[in-house]
Amino acid sequence: MPAWLLAVPLLLGGLLPTDDSTDTRWPSAGAWRLPVGDGYSILTERPVAPGPFFVLRGVEWDGRRASHQGADLGCGRSGSLVHAAASGLVVRVADHGDHGGYGTNVVLAHRLADGVLAYSVYAHLRVASVRVRAGQPVFAGQALARVGMTGRATTPHLHFEVRIALDPDERWEHAQVEDPLAFVEERLPTHRGDTTGVQAMLEWGEYAALLSAGARDEDALTHENWWRMLASAAQGPAWDPSLAASRLRDALIEAGVLPAEESGRAGNSTTTWGDVARDLGRLRLIGVRTGPSPLRRNAHRDVLEQAFGSPSPTVRMATLSGRDGKPSVTEAVLLIADLGGPQPEPPKAVKRMAAKRRVVRVPAPEAAYDTLRVVPDSTVLK
Repeated sequence: MPAWLLAVPLLLGGLLPTDDSTDTRWPSAGAWRLPVGDGYSILTERPVAPGPFFVLRGVEWDGRRASHQGADLGCGRSGSLVHAAASGLVVRVADHGDHGGYGTNVVLAHRLADGVLAYSVYAHLRVASVRVRAGQPVFAGQALARVGMTGRATTPHLHFEVRIALDPDERWEHAQVEDPLAFVEERLPTHRGDTTGVQAMLEWGEYAALLSAGARDEDALTHENWWRMLASAAQGPAWDPSLAASRLRDALIEAGVLPAEESGRAGNSTTTWGDVARDLGRLRLIGVRTGPSPLRRNAHRDVLEQAFGSPSPTVRMATLSGRDGKPSVTEAVLLIADLGGPQPEPPKAVKRMAAKRRVVRVPAPEAAYDTLRVVPDSTVLK
């Protein structure tokens, strides 16, 4: 295996068989969020009025061993949605109901920006509420299931764990226990609060590991930042994020993400619209693994219209190539989001139509008159 690729264990988490396609569908994990509540903060004490999520119990240690390996998060009732704390791959779905300590649970595997493999665990979920399957890619904020009290639980709550795999081939239960709340707090997105505009797109860019540490959204786009965006966005092998810019450039050329003419380009030079349009054309053919943008169709198109004068700027690469000025980090994120497409619309509620009823005249064998009976339309009388 080339030195610029991250190794994939044969059994991810000791459970999920992997193959050459695993890298293709496994999204990179950038920023994290809390799996329940508003995603950014949680109460440390029980609130006076029920509703907000708070910490019932944290990680507890018995010497060097964690006697309680995660955080219990509750709001006084079951049924609230549980979201993926970061983008990753589903390793395990176990709908055990009341059998086993974790009950119904989901385990995700995440490749962090520093190349570390992490697992997040969501336990005590409501029976039959799980919305994902093993081997499926998921994206930060995606609904996984609903809060329940299966397994060893005395009240409805989510048991949330984060573990770091020191050995990628070991079972996820043996991975190193982290304080999940502290872990998430260190990795919360910088951009937040705007759910309909550019800030929502930039938050999505952080979740998708498109925004490198220290890259400001208003900055002009350097080739190194652009190459790292392409490495996170393109379907295919997972590149080692610790690679120097020149080695990452060569790796992207070898994989066909960049053209051969990019060889020798300095990473600290500024991209042009011609560079970006050319590379987006290749990326469209390769496919992206970032998932869809965070916005529904109308909001998605409005943001792109305001930024580029077109609701779908990646459809016309020639127009994009001829833009004035230099591309910014923000514009690069918006363009990759355009390749991913808008967030799918929620399914429409199906109206149940009442069965039509008709009047059937049935002759009574011993009566001198007919009897009227009301029967369902599907009923056949013989």
